[in-house]
Amino acid sequence: MTATPPGVTSVLPAEPPKKSGRLKSVLRIAVALALLGGVFAIVKWRDRFTTTSSSGETTLIGRIHEKGDAVEFEVVVGPRAGERIAISAADLARPDVKLQEGLYTTMGRLARSPLALTEAILLYIVAAMISFQRWHVLLRAVKVDGRFWRVQKLGFLGLFFSNFIPGLTGGDVVKAIMVARDHPEQRPAAVLSVIVDRAIGLLGLALVASGALLFQHGRYAWMAKKLNLILLAIVLMAMVVLSRRLRKMLRLDKLLSALPFASILKKLDEAALLYRAARWQLVYAVAVSLVVHVMILTAIGVLGRALGIQIAFLDYYALAPLALIAQSLPLTPGGVGVGEMLFIYFFQPAGVQAAAAFALSFSYRVIQLFVSLIGGVLLLVKHEKVERV
Repeated sequence: MTATPPGVTSVLPAEPPKKSGRLKSVLRIAVALALLGGVFAIVKWRDRFTTTSSSGETTLIGRIHEKGDAVEFEVVVGPRAGERIAISAADLARPDVKLQEGLYTTMGRLARSPLALTEAILLYIVAAMISFQRWHVLLRAVKVDGRFWRVQKLGFLGLFFSNFIPGLTGGDVVKAIMVARDHPEQRPAAVLSVIVDRAIGLLGLALVASGALLFQHGRYAWMAKKLNLILLAIVLMAMVVLSRRLRKMLRLDKLLSALPFASILKKLDEAALLYRAARWQLVYAVAVSLVVHVMILTAIGVLGRALGIQIAFLDYYALAPLALIAQSLPLTPGGVGVGEMLFIYFFQPAGVQAAAAFALSFSYRVIQLFVSLIGGVLLLVKHEKVERV
């Protein structure tokens, strides 16, 4: 642990004891492995052809070969291995016939779509850079004069570290540490800008999903209820922090004084009040967040089309956001396991098979990892040190 410079009060809590930290890490890894175990118990690796008759259900495991509107199923496991079965479009429409793609076939389709992968990567890079510019505006709104390219660099470093720190927002911890080190005289405001930026990002994601659900004619009413609760929670938190009347009614100042790390919370609260005079910057940040998440969800949709997922493109804007929001919680390193399980859970009601939903989550994670390596390269080239301040 790096000592706080003399005369400068830290705005980040002290590191927990090493044993406690190791135990939490072990528990988070255990949760990730348990979730992945559940995912792989659901996901089928190979294609399956199932027929139902009066004598019962028969399932063959093999490989699908597409031939125009029809398909040919090659059996690769069991006593009928090597047999090829022609399946017409009329056969597939029968209720007693079911054809399920396995993970190998679905991912193979994406591997043959380099253009889709390129489009998704470019969309994600541009979306990330726009989101970092949003953070730059929020920094300047609280009088922290961060340089544009420095903010971009810290943003990519945060992306890189989100692969290892629990939750997809784990990289925000690194951003907060480094921006606080850059601006020791404005440390509370600098750290708070990261928190506000993340909150606005989640708000934008929920708003995009809510907008998409308006055009679903009640298909996902249960999801709309959950999103409305998230939106309500974000709005209420903002009102409590920024409204003088509500603060007085709830005795917020007294409450903060009674909580652990009271001095740190008080400094962050004082910095939060600076955003009262930055209403237009906040409105701008929300608008930019909408653009960012439309681009990210479009990238997910592009990947879904390449994987052969046959749903309306608007469904990606309605189904993916809740999984992404939950994936950002600090439950497992990088949200591993959480995102995969929730993509399956949220996309299955739309008729997406488990293997395809997992492939969608996995391919999006690969895109994130690939783009985050920009931060890893910057870390090596500039010899940036990430230290607690």
